[in-house]
Amino acid sequence: MKGTANLVEVDQVRGIDRERGSMTPAEALARIALGEGQTNEFKTSFAEERQAIESLGAFANSEGGMVFIGVSPDGAIKGITLAVNRLENFGNAVQRHTDPRLHPTIQEIQVSDDQIVVVVSIGRARPGELFYAYDRALIRVGKTNQRMSAQEQKARLLGFPTNRPRFEVVLNGCNRREESFQPDFGVSQVQGDVMANIEWRIRGPRFDMDWRSAPSSQLNRTKFTAAFNLSQISGEEDLVPLNEMGFEIAFYWLDQWRSEIHRWPLTRRDLGHKVLWDIGSEVLPPKEIDYQYAPWEEPPTKVSDWQFD
Repeated sequence: MKGTANLVEVDQVRGIDRERGSMTPAEALARIALGEGQTNEFKTSFAEERQAIESLGAFANSEGGMVFIGVSPDGAIKGITLAVNRLENFGNAVQRHTDPRLHPTIQEIQVSDDQIVVVVSIGRARPGELFYAYDRALIRVGKTNQRMSAQEQKARLLGFPTNRPRFEVVLNGCNRREESFQPDFGVSQVQGDVMANIEWRIRGPRFDMDWRSAPSSQLNRTKFTAAFNLSQISGEEDLVPLNEMGFEIAFYWLDQWRSEIHRWPLTRRDLGHKVLWDIGSEVLPPKEIDYQYAPWEEPPTKVSDWQFD
């Protein structure tokens, strides 16, 4: 049997451009093959209903996107069994938990003889509109949903540009020996105005490193790596706990220095003949900071030292 597609709901909602045709099974498989990212999210089942709805809200506040239900995070198609009225109930849940209400396109697609996936699609909001999911304003950044700051929400509602640069940081590999710990990162910009250059550093109580520069046009060719002895602690800090590793990216945007800090938990493992540090999954979302001075400069110590417009 060839794959078939059943369009459950198509409608037009103020603020959402959703005029799109029914997706074919071949198109669905091609989209799944791209993996999770800026406009794709995978959920294994409807047990992850809340996370799926939050992703729809983030997609609407970004570039639009699709949630595939019946697909595992690694892109393996698991398929789902649909109970009576399951799609209608999900559509009702989307409307109950979003404000203003989102009305996505929901499709049941048979991608093989015995596998069905559900594709839930949403377009992007128009300027001046902002959507909340479970009372949170979210935005899509790479594979993650992140909260919008109060400043960003206000700018969006007033119709101002909110193209804050955001980055995805991937840990490609690491020498995990305590005395020669050396992580290797990959960095890509996934959203916002393109910066000419970024500043970066690996930071944390166990990581003492000066800032380095990288041209944005060369991010895919830049080596984001440095070696550390994790038995030594350089000092305490507020933003990265003792047994975490941080990767900070700073950039100058809209007349102000800003940064985001990506973090990974670390666990020490003494094997007797050597000590290794295991690295956990990234702590999400990254921390976003707006500086009143360049982050590598010493902050003013007196009110009179601050510069006011």
